[in-house]
Amino acid sequence: IPMSPSSPRAGGADRAFGKITIPWMCMTGTHDTSIIGGASVKSRLAVYPALPAGDKYQLVLKDAEHSVFTESRLHGDKLSRNPNHHRVIKALSTAFWDSYLLKKDAAKKWLGTEARSVLEPDDQWMRK
Repeated sequence: IPMSPSSPRAGGADRAFGKITIPWMCMTGTHDTSIIGGASVKSRLAVYPALPAGDKYQLVLKDAEHSVFTESRLHGDKLSRNPNHHRVIKALSTAFWDSYLLKKDAAKKWLGTEARSVLEPDDQWMRK
């Protein structure tokens, strides 16, 4: 589960991610940038389309900054934290691990049919 992966500066997302065959779940936010390395929202959102089809997922949390994956704010954060974001991250990542590590069919089905039930209306959930 790459949390906020971004396209490399050289070579592009297709070259970096286009041959990944293992299950992947990308997680990012609509305001997820990085002062270290200069990753932009655009570079983060370029990863998922570059992944080949088959057991690939993407979660994009509305108004989430890079610190959404931590328990505390990071230097430079500007937005208020949404307490539901941690609930969503926990639910989706647990279902992903249950699906692919524990081989639980119900968890994989939930990712495809019920995962949106824990999201806020403007969050995005994709699978291919």
